[in-house]
Amino acid sequence: MKTLSLLLALTLLSLPALAYEIGDVVDDFTLTDLEELTVSLSDLDGQIIVLNFFTTWCPGCNVEAAHLEADIWQVYAAEGVTVLAIDVQEPLSLVQGWAAAMGVTYPIWLAPDWTLFQLFPQAMALPYNAVLAPDRSIRYASVGFDLTAITEIIEILIEENQVPVSTTTLGGLKAVYRY
Repeated sequence: MKTLSLLLALTLLSLPALAYEIGDVVDDFTLTDLEELTVSLSDLDGQIIVLNFFTTWCPGCNVEAAHLEADIWQVYAAEGVTVLAIDVQEPLSLVQGWAAAMGVTYPIWLAPDWTLFQLFPQAMALPYNAVLAPDRSIRYASVGFDLTAITEIIEILIEENQVPVSTTTLGGLKAVYRY
């Protein structure tokens, strides 16, 4: 019996952390950007984040990069929307060259392995996109790139964040701050 219990405990310890679900608030994480600076998700608190996991060798990722740049980053950045691309397990110089060749100007961070990627809902393949509300809650998650769905979520979040303070109720504040 002790052997079975020990085997079960070791198996559970080797399993990856539980994945987030839609509506969950993403914990802070720290990575490195293309300038080799240490950056954290909390640096973007208060912004709507289109989180994109990609690799340079992924054909779909290369197609969507142009849309992320032109149709989201360039259109919505002034409204508090950030495209945050996270390259998984590739060397800095390769990703820097890819970004320059693709004309990408949105932030790109480097994940050393697949651990962070595996925490996101439905993260089974690349490209993968999630939209985080300003409180870092996941409002959308999908494998592939659906520009219409992503922009609809962005528009909803922008509208939600433009509620004048004078019309906010105590109950509304409690909901926003999860009291």
